[in-house]
Amino acid sequence: MNLEWKQCFRIGVTLFILYLCTIYWKVVMNTLGVVLNSITPIIIGICLAYMINLLMGFFERSFFPNGFKGKINEYKRTICMILSVVITVGFVVLVIYMIIPELVKCITTFTEQLPSLVNDVSQNKLIQKLIPENALNTLKDLDWTAYFDKASKFLFTGVGGAVTTVANVASSVASIVFTILMGIIFSFYILTSKEKLVAQIKRVSNVVLKEKITEKMSGYIHVMDDCFHSYIIGKLLDAVIIGAMCAVVMLIFRMPYVAMISTLIGFTALIPVVGAYVGTGIGAFMMLTVSPVKALVFIIIILAVQLVEGNLIYPKIMGSSLGLPGIWVLAAVTIGGSTFGILGMLIGVPVFATIYKIAGEGVRKREQKRKF
Repeated sequence: MNLEWKQCFRIGVTLFILYLCTIYWKVVMNTLGVVLNSITPIIIGICLAYMINLLMGFFERSFFPNGFKGKINEYKRTICMILSVVITVGFVVLVIYMIIPELVKCITTFTEQLPSLVNDVSQNKLIQKLIPENALNTLKDLDWTAYFDKASKFLFTGVGGAVTTVANVASSVASIVFTILMGIIFSFYILTSKEKLVAQIKRVSNVVLKEKITEKMSGYIHVMDDCFHSYIIGKLLDAVIIGAMCAVVMLIFRMPYVAMISTLIGFTALIPVVGAYVGTGIGAFMMLTVSPVKALVFIIIILAVQLVEGNLIYPKIMGSSLGLPGIWVLAAVTIGGSTFGILGMLIGVPVFATIYKIAGEGVRKREQKRKF
């Protein structure tokens, strides 16, 4: 095969760039970090726009079909976008309103009941055998309320390291809030002009890339969009199911805070693998303010519910929505989590489903060619 001088030049430039990246690896990584931090609002905006677009697209298809005419049709994008944002924000605010006040109330109750709780525990014969009598008497004589007051005052009005820590936390929070606000602004721009942006990207790709490559990339993007769309819908369905299961089990065992804890567990279950356990931990703390025995029973039954949901229901929901066998769903979560942590758990399943579909389509095409 004869190589043209342009191909040789491209190969030489590529090898030279790879050599520079290898020699100056730290500089390259620092530069990539700076670039990534600068484009974080854009990435957040794209992710928010994609998720809001799922609901917005549904409203546009349902309320404004293609044959719909009228002056209001000119404002359908704005109406559907505002409606989608209001519903999303309203849901989050409702969940926070249901959880935060009760959680604060439970913390207050826990601090007030802690001395009596320590006294009850110290009277237990098994505890008396395990812990020396002097240690138990010390725990009973402690003024827990005074210690909590001192700790809270130190955190908010302390000097030295505490002040520095509070300042650093405030600065970090302000930076995060600014980044999220910029991401929200970018998402609005993307949603209002999504067709124009897609058309511009297609024009650039048609000019820069070959036609076959453009068609392949378009097909891959379509498959990825379909997988992520199905994954988000399936994840929401899974969160509703685990929340309902927790509510039913808690009602059977006559436990308090049924609506709030089941909503919390369902909401935190949107975070793969670890989310539901976070909700369980918060729920167990709230149960502890009522009864330590109920807190222990709550942990056992909720862990059993999560075991059933995680190994039976979750793989079936994701498998049916993504067309991915249950064993590959578990493999995607495991590999994604071990490689990229929480982010890998979050996007591992749809990414793996995309690869699975593309690979399956490639295998089918090769089989058809061999038959002919």
